[in-house]
Amino acid sequence: MDVSKKLLIVTFTMFALLTGLLIVASHTILLSSFSNLEARDTIKNTEKIEQAIAWETLSIDRTARDWAFWDDTYEFVDTLSPKYIESNLDDSTLYDLDLNVMLFINKSGKVVYPMSVDLINEANVPVPTGILEQIDSGVLTTRENEDYIHGVILLEEGPMLIVARPILLSLEEGPYAGTLILGKYIDSSYIASLEERTQSSLSLYTLDTEMPPDFRDVFNEVTIEDTTAVNILGDERVAGYFALRDTTGKPVAILRADYPRELYAQGTKTLFYIYGFLLICGMVIGTATKFSLDRLLVSRLIAIDSFLEKVKKEKDTSKRLEMEGEDEIHRLSKGINEMLSSIRLAEQELKAREYEKKFILDSLEEIVVLRDPNFNIRWANKTALKNGDLLTAEVKELKSEKPQTKKAIYQKLQQPQAPIWTDQEFTSPEGKTWLLRSKPVCDEAGNTIAVLETGVEITERKKYETELFHAKQDAEVANRTKSDFLANMSHELRTPLNSIIGFSDLLYEKIYGGLNERQVKAVGNISSSGKHLLNLINEILDLSKVEAGSFELHYSMFWLAEAFAEVRDMLFPFAASKGIKIELEIENSLPRINGDRERLTQVLSNLMTNAVKFSNENGCVRVKALQSNNFINITVSDEGIGIAAADHDKLFKPFSQIDSSSSKKYQGTGLGLALVKEIVQLHGGTVWFKSEVGKGSTFGFSIPLCGRNE
Repeated sequence: MDVSKKLLIVTFTMFALLTGLLIVASHTILLSSFSNLEARDTIKNTEKIEQAIAWETLSIDRTARDWAFWDDTYEFVDTLSPKYIESNLDDSTLYDLDLNVMLFINKSGKVVYPMSVDLINEANVPVPTGILEQIDSGVLTTRENEDYIHGVILLEEGPMLIVARPILLSLEEGPYAGTLILGKYIDSSYIASLEERTQSSLSLYTLDTEMPPDFRDVFNEVTIEDTTAVNILGDERVAGYFALRDTTGKPVAILRADYPRELYAQGTKTLFYIYGFLLICGMVIGTATKFSLDRLLVSRLIAIDSFLEKVKKEKDTSKRLEMEGEDEIHRLSKGINEMLSSIRLAEQELKAREYEKKFILDSLEEIVVLRDPNFNIRWANKTALKNGDLLTAEVKELKSEKPQTKKAIYQKLQQPQAPIWTDQEFTSPEGKTWLLRSKPVCDEAGNTIAVLETGVEITERKKYETELFHAKQDAEVANRTKSDFLANMSHELRTPLNSIIGFSDLLYEKIYGGLNERQVKAVGNISSSGKHLLNLINEILDLSKVEAGSFELHYSMFWLAEAFAEVRDMLFPFAASKGIKIELEIENSLPRINGDRERLTQVLSNLMTNAVKFSNENGCVRVKALQSNNFINITVSDEGIGIAAADHDKLFKPFSQIDSSSSKKYQGTGLGLALVKEIVQLHGGTVWFKSEVGKGSTFGFSIPLCGRNE
């Protein structure tokens, strides 16, 4: 059987098997892929609804913090000042805040001033009994300055979002005066607004009511395993479920979001088109492949075989094989022709190469000399011959102050454990300086069989090195002057910028009167830009203080877990906007540490902000802290874009970013990691990192428990 028939059988057999495998694989993989894609899309859309409720909680919490950390509120809890009520607690207060409940509770746990309205009917109503009962039981009252209570509570009137904050004097550092409770019903109006914002159909059932069968099917998954569940409701609908939890973290209700199964239906329809297309393509391609192989491959291989038989028989290497085309077979024919020609040209090419080497070495301006084992010159280029005094002069070895003859240096190279080369300097009578290098040439056994000498004139380079040294000294003086100037300008730069931020915040909070929507947006832009600018100035000034030697640490004893929680709360809105989770793993037995809390919090903030900034959406940032002997080891890991090995040297350098394209996408000055390194080292600690492109990064540092080790 010839090659053509074999190709026919093999081609159609392969395409029949391939078509069958593709149909089976398409049905299995694509159908599964469409199901998985539908599930992921449902989870993503459902998580957006869950995130919207989380943002609602954050919005209520921001309002609670504004009121609870207000000095006038602190006085009002004890005095019940009518002036405070008249100025701040009129009938429109809860409507303006879009809240149903506002309760002021003193430190004894007694409600001193309640407010409760029906937002839908616009009427004052009594405070729900369920809230009062939980206040009496202490569930909704704070006891410490840092208490923060939030969640969903079940009332007879319906579920309600609750946020409770301690009433303090002077933000979070003052004494405790009581509790401020804010609440908003998750009623039909709120559900309708969520449906409008998320373009979905929502259903809410509390755990104390009879739930439909589909809710019971996913009950354990969304309440015990704490995940978003997906359930197919039929050929037309798919649903996502998640749990709402009370102030203690226990599930109290399940929310369902319904979506049409358009993606899965379109995928199923597409599969049938793929099956037909694969069958037709298999038949057409198999036939075309057979005829193409016959024309492009088989017939040309036969021609090559005939030509080689003829050359072998006639022993005539002058013949040439002519083959049309620009493919591999054509290149094979050219290779055969070149192989025949190379036999005649080999000797000529060898002579030409020898001439080229000699010409190149003679055209060099550098000295090249080859000496035999007896130190006799075996070969020297024209430059070496023109400077004959360099071949015999005494030279100064760079590692030794004593001048030596070249022969002595050569003998030194022949000794056991000799250096790979030696460098020497020589100044000619004309005043030119040469750098000469002697390098042994060894055989396979490691024995020195010759010495290669090379030399280059370095007169201008020596002059440049002297000028460069003086320029470096001038630059260092200028840099120190700059650092001293920036360090001394700290107050002058920060004071006016703090005033701009402070007054813009007052305008944004409408302290001086109402603003329209455009004015509020403009004032908010002023405040956020000012704060961003202040942060940049602080980073530059801090680094300048380090360079000027005026950066000081203020040591105190504190719990590291408190600093972690503070940074996590600060970054939560930023992380939540990208769907990123921040996980803290802190050793339970971790003792208090002695350090500058503000600066170490700054280190954690810089590292965790970078981790969130450079993480992919829906990723995870993990922060770990554990004790090792007398040190605390802290690591911050992300699952983001990672850092290429070639860019590792740029990290921890001031004003250095990985590349300009990243600097446009991820804003920053490049000072964050530089300050991290300086602050950790001032504490007597060390910084390390590991990263790989596409696999995230891990930054870590260790600091002593009892302050800097002197």
